[in-house]
Amino acid sequence: MADFAFTADELSQLFDDRHFAELKAKGGLQAIAKGLKTNLETGLNEEQLSEEGRAGRVRVFGANKTDPPPPKTLFELMLEALEDATLKILIVAALVSLALGFYENPSSGWIEGTAILVAVVIVVLVTSLNDYSKEQQFRRLSQVADDKLIKVMRCGQQQQVSVYDLIVGDVVELGTGDEIPADGLVFASHNMKVDESSMTGESDAIKKNDNEPFLISGTPVTEGVGRMLVVAVGAHSQKGKIKALLQKEQEDTPLQEKLEIVAAAIGNLGLVVAILTLTVLVGQFGWRLYSSGQGFELHMLEELIGFVITAITIVVVAVPEGLPLAVTISLAYSMMKMLKDNNLVRHLDACETMGGATNICSDKTGTLTENRMTVTHVWLGRKMYGNSLPTQKDLAAEVHTALVEGISINSTAYITKSKDKNTVRQTLKISQLYPFSSERKRMSILLEAEGNVHRLYTKGASEIVLQYCDKIVSPEGKVTPLSDEEKEEIRVDVIENFAAQGLRTICLAYGDVPPQDNSEEPPEQGLTCIGIVGIKDPVRKEVPAAVAECKKAGITVRMVTGDNILTAKKIAEECGIFYGEGIAMEGREFRQLSEEEMGNVVPKLQVLARSSPSDKYILVSYLRKLGEVVAVTGDGTNDAPALKESDVGFSMGISGTDVAKEASDIVLLDDNFTSIVAAVMWGRNVYDSIRKFLQFQLTVNLVALLIAFVSAVTTGESVLTPVQLLWVNLIMDTMGALALATEQPTKDLLHRKPYGRHDFLITKQMWCNIIGQGIFQAIVLFFVLYRGESFFGVVSHSLEHTTIVFNTFVLCQVVNEINSRKIDHQLNVFSGILSNHVFLGILVFTLLFQYVIVEFGGSFTATTHLTSDQWMKCAGVALLGFPVGVVIRLLSRPFVQTDPVTKQTVEVDPAIVKMMWQKVKRASVHMEITEDVEKRRANKFKDVVQRKIQLNRMLKEAKGKGDLKKHQ
Repeated sequence: MADFAFTADELSQLFDDRHFAELKAKGGLQAIAKGLKTNLETGLNEEQLSEEGRAGRVRVFGANKTDPPPPKTLFELMLEALEDATLKILIVAALVSLALGFYENPSSGWIEGTAILVAVVIVVLVTSLNDYSKEQQFRRLSQVADDKLIKVMRCGQQQQVSVYDLIVGDVVELGTGDEIPADGLVFASHNMKVDESSMTGESDAIKKNDNEPFLISGTPVTEGVGRMLVVAVGAHSQKGKIKALLQKEQEDTPLQEKLEIVAAAIGNLGLVVAILTLTVLVGQFGWRLYSSGQGFELHMLEELIGFVITAITIVVVAVPEGLPLAVTISLAYSMMKMLKDNNLVRHLDACETMGGATNICSDKTGTLTENRMTVTHVWLGRKMYGNSLPTQKDLAAEVHTALVEGISINSTAYITKSKDKNTVRQTLKISQLYPFSSERKRMSILLEAEGNVHRLYTKGASEIVLQYCDKIVSPEGKVTPLSDEEKEEIRVDVIENFAAQGLRTICLAYGDVPPQDNSEEPPEQGLTCIGIVGIKDPVRKEVPAAVAECKKAGITVRMVTGDNILTAKKIAEECGIFYGEGIAMEGREFRQLSEEEMGNVVPKLQVLARSSPSDKYILVSYLRKLGEVVAVTGDGTNDAPALKESDVGFSMGISGTDVAKEASDIVLLDDNFTSIVAAVMWGRNVYDSIRKFLQFQLTVNLVALLIAFVSAVTTGESVLTPVQLLWVNLIMDTMGALALATEQPTKDLLHRKPYGRHDFLITKQMWCNIIGQGIFQAIVLFFVLYRGESFFGVVSHSLEHTTIVFNTFVLCQVVNEINSRKIDHQLNVFSGILSNHVFLGILVFTLLFQYVIVEFGGSFTATTHLTSDQWMKCAGVALLGFPVGVVIRLLSRPFVQTDPVTKQTVEVDPAIVKMMWQKVKRASVHMEITEDVEKRRANKFKDVVQRKIQLNRMLKEAKGKGDLKKHQ
């Protein structure tokens, strides 16, 4: 392959300064294209796109991706884990113990110190492996999140390719809402404006044309369309250079921050217990020394070091490093699973926030409907075509031409099948393009023609385009004036008739105008109306059920659409969004509401039609002001403010613009409303998983601290050795996080109300479970410690006895881990356990490793062999945790009531008894109110029936006159 005329650095430098004179000195756009061997009309050819051709361009100019900083190695992560101050102290103490042990007893004195060091190594290794796995998962997700499809011209055909496959010399098609994927030079632009504020600080959008051709990667197109010659990609582009300077760590989510506060509080408690334990042990040691009259000898130092190690180990166990880890694991697991449910999570905190969503403001087209547009009704020049659409022979040649050109040319749609439309597009020369915008609700295109007359085609919202028409053309080609009175008739008989059937309506019009000098506003006055089409976009079959699930989940769904209000209401009714005494209104009415009126309307607002992006923003802002947690969908560039304002923004993966995707938290890969419901379920599951782990860890912490302290005070040493405590720490931190943070969500999560924005992490039911299980375990373990010798047939405080205490304690935690799977009133803690393979794997691993530690650990773990009878008794005592858990949940019900409809845990008001008595006294008043409500309902029903009778009478009369279609 021949060399190129420019190097990557030369082209990159061109965009550092962006001086037009430098571009001109290199020969301008045409010279750059020639130097890159690119045809601006057809793009790169087959030879250039071959494996060899692509490799050559990538070798010279680079690939369109920036390499992230290299991931931390496992060794680096292990060093990070060792940064923990308590672990450092523990290692130093273990080394001192090891040295003293060798000095005092070379044959076995080294065992305890070595065992502690091995336990620390295992803890560090498991922690670093977890961090390594987590980082790899997030890197994979980031790669998916940054990928997008780009429209390019290759081999004369429009194609879509991954942004990573873009190469220098490609010709890219750009439109409103697209993010510029690489540095390039614009050509064939029509009113194109780009927001370069993020790169240059310039607040106003910059108009791009032949005199201002530089397009900077990462900036969004705010208006217009055009083409771009790709000149610099990846690390050579402006975005790539800046990205290399802005690499940053993943920030903590709000839930992680909350849990770090909880972890600090628990850690402080552990520190207090550790200091008390150390004080008691040293005090007892000193008293023994004093009372015996002995002097201090070197071998006694080993005992003191043992006290320090025990105290430090208590701190290690008490500090719940597993809490933030559990959030990370749960979020990473949920993000991977949500991807399979067509939710691409861009911001971590969106997972947890979605669980508390109380409102969903949803678009209509593509989200609630299939986005499969089919023209089912046509009204052309005062003539209605019902199910039988007009053919070419039904229309005069000039009308057929106007219809075909208006539909084919006045569109930015990506056409894949029909060659005819592409042929029409290629034969006509576009003078000016005025793209669709949500404010204008229409688009126009100006075609060059011979002489001083150009042809303008306009299409858009029927009632808006109709305002600009003062003529109408019949199917026979006759053009006649169109009066305001007839426009009103068309609005009622055609537009509203179509809309009432749930059809979207588009008005097609044209006009012959003088040539325009790159005017930003189209000459849309005095147009000729061709006709109005009714387009059917069916509701997705699964949407009504999904909306019903949202209602059960305590979530209000609202439709926000740019469509006609009658169409919107009809579709909303089909979806189950518009019902009862709900309000439907248009955007122009909504934005004129006062603050007081807004307070009355918004809670009942179910449909907002003919809305603009600013209306959506106002609605979202007001709902959040009311304390609601709001999720909103958006696909257009102008939806970005509403997406940013919401608690969770959903952009459309198929129809959404790059700007909308960048502003969103989650991308719906299938544009489907049901995927939002899946996100709600996963969000609630994340929160529940963390609460389950918190319930488990607090129970283990409280019991471990209590046992260690009390046994130290009463026997002079902790019954649980440092190595055993480190094993317990591994069970409840890393293992517990893995087991409880990977639970699959169930539909039951949608049968309750959302958790509040400021709800405590620990509910009353959870406190009942924690305290109840803690008391049970304390009683059991103290019984085993102080009265267990006869039950187990062992010598009190022998190695066999302490092994049984340790074994019983660990088995209690295994049972407690299963009990912690339910944080509410549910009695069946085994429900769905077989579907969680990770949980089962952790349980099996814990039990097997515990068996190995007990049976084969020996002096290394301060354990000894237990008989099968002793194992059975340990297990039997631990298994009592299941019936105890049931009793705790049953006894707690008077304090934590359950709403049978929503299954939402609701705290009981202390004044409930007084309120009940007051309700009895007000019974008669309530009956009167009920009667009044029933009367109003009856009158409302009567009005509905009368309207139906009147409508039927009108239809019969129309049928008799043969004019049924007018009233359909």
